Amino acid sequence: MDLLDEPRDPTGHILQGPEGPAIRIERRLDHPVEDVWAHLSDPALLARWYGTYTGDPASGSVRLAMAEAPDRPGECTIEACERPHRLAVVLRDAPGAGWRLRVSLDSSGVGADTLLVFTQPIAGVEDQAADVGPGWEYYLDRLEAALDGGDVEAVDFADYHPALREHYTP
Repeated sequence: MDLLDEPRDPTGHILQGPEGPAIRIERRLDHPVEDVWAHLSDPALLARWYGTYTGDPASGSVRLAMAEAPDRPGECTIEACERPHRLAVVLRDAPGAGWRLRVSLDSSGVGADTLLVFTQPIAGVEDQAADVGPGWEYYLDRLEAALDGGDVEAVDFADYHPALREHYTP
């Protein structure tokens, strides 16, 4: 991934899904599906680009602390985990509000090509989409930088927000 002085074009959109409106972002990654999965599930690799967790994922719940708020871990309930293709979680911050997140990974079977599809239903919180969408673009660019062995700190949130707010405004 080339880091630019300006934000990349958005790779997601708001769509109408079975649960109402949702943010959906697709990325084609030049890495094997197993490597992408490891960056989503291994706490040391996840810490490079997003945050880290404590606890045993096999229990169905862990405490997740984002890189930007390490002192405010929240509950992360694992709804589905089908290695290395599907992860569905509910993130709850300290007050208990929940964000339902889904990530699917699909390998083309040719080389190191993986399609990542991220989905977050936003029914009832559509007013947050203009802030949440740019945030996920930012984090997914950090994921790409981590996968590429690059400097994730070079990915600057100020390049995404407020620049991409209008794109994610329902």
